[in-house]
Amino acid sequence: MNKLIFIGLITLFSIGVNAQSISPSVINSGGRTSTTTINSQTVIYTDNIGEAVIGTGSVSGNMITQGFLQPDHSNVNGVSVTVFSGSVTCSDKRDGFIRVDVDNHPDIAYVKYFWTPDTLCPTHDCDRVDSLSAGTFTVEAKWMFNNGSRDSSEHIVIITNKNGICALSVYTGITLSGSNSKLTIENIELYPHALVSVYNRWGVKLFSADKYNYADNYWPKKNEKVMAGTYFYVIDAGKDGVIKSWVEVFE
Repeated sequence: MNKLIFIGLITLFSIGVNAQSISPSVINSGGRTSTTTINSQTVIYTDNIGEAVIGTGSVSGNMITQGFLQPDHSNVNGVSVTVFSGSVTCSDKRDGFIRVDVDNHPDIAYVKYFWTPDTLCPTHDCDRVDSLSAGTFTVEAKWMFNNGSRDSSEHIVIITNKNGICALSVYTGITLSGSNSKLTIENIELYPHALVSVYNRWGVKLFSADKYNYADNYWPKKNEKVMAGTYFYVIDAGKDGVIKSWVEVFE
């Protein structure tokens, strides 16, 4: 029997902004496959070294986890169901997808797919949906056997945004005595509502403003006393996404 090894991970750092904390853990340690039973369904988990699985709550008694492993697989009374998904390339794009594969069981008469939200496929005949933005989706595959009996398998899929806002590009260096003396954010004019905040290494907020521009609303201001070193910024564009990273300041 495979043993489960749970390894606690210590996550990220704080730069003076409020954020919820989570406690991820690693299931297994060597890319093995494990099985468990949830509501009479055999659920198969395949893991890799260092892959985090985060518990995020439960629905109808089923634990929801957010992880980085694909696909999601279940076996219900001999019928194999596999769900594949792809995350969006960045928050301002709709290029995520979910695909459901129900094996070609000889005794299945038909399969229907019930998506949440229902507008993804109101005809219930879609085994794949495309053009998805980041978010949480549910798909339930329901099938009927030739003898009239029915069964189903429900899956919760989280489409994530891994790269922030594609349109924004932040320069990683500022030279106080040179031509690049300001925090430069390409295409920031496309997001006038975005709140741009800058913190020093101790988490002290040095700048925070929306409508960021290079004329009169930028960081660091001319003649502002800024020491060389590493600073951190947060660009919060609301529903369009958040970017957090660092910038190096040179004399």
